[in-house]
Amino acid sequence: MTKGRWILAGIVVAVVGFATVQGLRPKGPPPAEVTTSVAKKGTVTRVVTAAGHLQARETVKVSSNVTGDLLSLSVKEGDHVVRGQVLGQIDKRLYETQVTQYRGTVASARAQIAQIDVAIEQDKRDLGRVKRLVDERLASMSDLDKATTQLKVDEGRLASQKELVAQSIGQLDTALYNLSRATLTAPIDGTVLELSHKVGERIRGSDFSEDVVLLMGGLADMEVKAEVGEHEVVAVHVDDEAAVDIDAIPDKQFKGHVVAVGKNAQIKNPGTDAEVTTFFVRVGLDVPPEGALPGMSSAVSISTATHDNVVMIPIQAVTSREAKKREQKAAPREGELVVADAKAAPANASGKDDPPTKAATGKPKPVKVVFVVDKDGVAQMREVQTGIASRTDVEILTGVNEGDMVVDGPYRTLARELQEGQKVKQQKPGQGSGDKDPQGGRS
Repeated sequence: MTKGRWILAGIVVAVVGFATVQGLRPKGPPPAEVTTSVAKKGTVTRVVTAAGHLQARETVKVSSNVTGDLLSLSVKEGDHVVRGQVLGQIDKRLYETQVTQYRGTVASARAQIAQIDVAIEQDKRDLGRVKRLVDERLASMSDLDKATTQLKVDEGRLASQKELVAQSIGQLDTALYNLSRATLTAPIDGTVLELSHKVGERIRGSDFSEDVVLLMGGLADMEVKAEVGEHEVVAVHVDDEAAVDIDAIPDKQFKGHVVAVGKNAQIKNPGTDAEVTTFFVRVGLDVPPEGALPGMSSAVSISTATHDNVVMIPIQAVTSREAKKREQKAAPREGELVVADAKAAPANASGKDDPPTKAATGKPKPVKVVFVVDKDGVAQMREVQTGIASRTDVEILTGVNEGDMVVDGPYRTLARELQEGQKVKQQKPGQGSGDKDPQGGRS
C-alpha cells in the first residue's frame, strides 16, 4: 500500500472510532413538550360545589285531630292562600252535638248554684232567728247547732257546685276546640303543594298519628337543600355567598346565602369501601325565580373564602412527587473540633438524621411540587405549600414567586414523565388538546 492509502485508512478508522464512542456515550432525555403559565398575583376564591333540590323554606302539613268525612275542599294544588283562609270542611255534626250537650250541662250547673245561693240566704236568716231565741231562752243550744250545721252544709254544696261548673266549662271548651278543628284553615301564607285526600274520604284524626290532608309551603322564600362532603363542609359557614343553578332554568344563575349547615351526618353504604359521609347545607335564594317549584334539581357554588393579592398559578400545575433526598453532612474527621448549633433540632437516639416522612406503606410520602422553567429552558422541581384553591387557580404560599414560568401540562408529562433538570420546549398550539386531566386541566 502506498503512503496515501495508509493515511486514508487511518482517517477512516478514526472517524469510525469517534462515531462509535459518540454512539455509546449516554444521551440525556429529549426535550419535553409542555405548556406553561406565568405565576401572577391576584384574587383566589375557594368554592364548594354541591348538588341538591329546591324546596320551600317553610313547609307545613295541614291535618286534623278529629275524625270525620271530608265534606269539602275549597282549594286545589297551586292555589295561593293567606293565613286563616278556609281550606276544607270535615263533617262536624257530632262535635256540634257535643257542644250543645256541654252547654246544657253548664247552664244546669249554674242554675243549681242559684238555688244553693237562695238556700244559703235562708239558712243565714234561720240562724239569726235561732240566736235571738236562744238569747231569750226560747230555744235550746241544740236548735242553734242545727241551724249552724245546715248553713255549713249548703256552703259546702255551693263550693262543690262551682267546681262542677268549672269542669263543665272545660268540657265545653274542649268540644268547641274539636268543632273548630273540623274546619281546616291555612296556618301560613303560601301555596298548596299537594292534596293528600279527596272530598268524601274519611279523615282519621289521632293524637298519635298524623293524617295529612294537604301540604303547603311559602314559595316566596325558597332554598336549595344540598349534600356537601365531610371534607368540605368544615369550610362552609352561615351567610356565605352562593350561586345557584337550576336545571329547569338554564343559562341563568341566581344569588343566595347559606342559611343553615346541618350537624347530623348522612352516612351512605356504612361499613363498606363505598362509604360516603355528607352533611345537608341549606342555601336560601335571595330572589326566588318565577316558575321555580319544589323538587327541581339544582347545584350550588358556595364561596367559602377569598384571599386577595396572593401568588397564584393554574391548579393543574401542582402535582405530587417524592420529596428530594436531604443532603447528608460529611462526618467530622478525627481530632476536628465540632461546634454544636444551639438552634439545630436535637438528634435522635441513633445519632442519624431523621428519615424522610413515609406513608403507612413504608414508601416516602409524596409532596406537592411545581416545575419551574428557568431562563435556559430547564425544568426545576420545587416543593410548594398551597393555600386555598378556586376552580382554575391555586394560591401558592411558598416555593414559587411572582413572574416564575411554571409547567401546567400536559397532565401525563407533568404527573409522570417530566424530570428534574430536563429540557423543555413549548408545545405547539392544539397539540395534545384532546387529553384532559382528572381535575379538568389539559393532559
